[in-house]
Amino acid sequence: MVKWGIRESRGASLVELAFALPILIMLLVGLVSSGIAYNNQLALTHAAREGGRYGATLPVNPGTMDNWLETVINQTVADATGALDPGVPGRYVCVAYVHPNGTAAGDTTTRRISNDSGLQASEGGQQCYTGGDGRPPEERRVQVVVGRNADFSIVFFSSVLNLDAEAVNRFEAALGS
Repeated sequence: MVKWGIRESRGASLVELAFALPILIMLLVGLVSSGIAYNNQLALTHAAREGGRYGATLPVNPGTMDNWLETVINQTVADATGALDPGVPGRYVCVAYVHPNGTAAGDTTTRRISNDSGLQASEGGQQCYTGGDGRPPEERRVQVVVGRNADFSIVFFSSVLNLDAEAVNRFEAALGS
């Protein structure tokens, strides 16, 4: 003999699971996707800080500014633990040696950019960004800006996030050493 109510609720758990499972899967995929994006953001922040610190302590000779900028870019990419490797969508690395009161011919503000299209020529008189770096305007410094795109998806919803980080360090190395 079957008791009233027990037989009628046997399939209810399966129906409830069918309704709840897609929501749980969307939450799980969203958590994993946001975790990956957060990890990439941490890698960019680390790379910008380490690249700026490396550039601040690396001696520069005004005659070899292009080589100096390229060395700092390469170190920044190496410190990104794969987040800025060639082929990463939206990859962007800008390194600038900012010397507002340069007296020698080669001792002026210069920047170099590496992005999806490759390494771009150095640009004299250009910074990676102007203002807002919290340093006195007369201080010699190194600016590093990095960025990349990251996919963020939750099953039916997908978006591209633009991740970036910047660092500025007071230049500490001696010129021409």
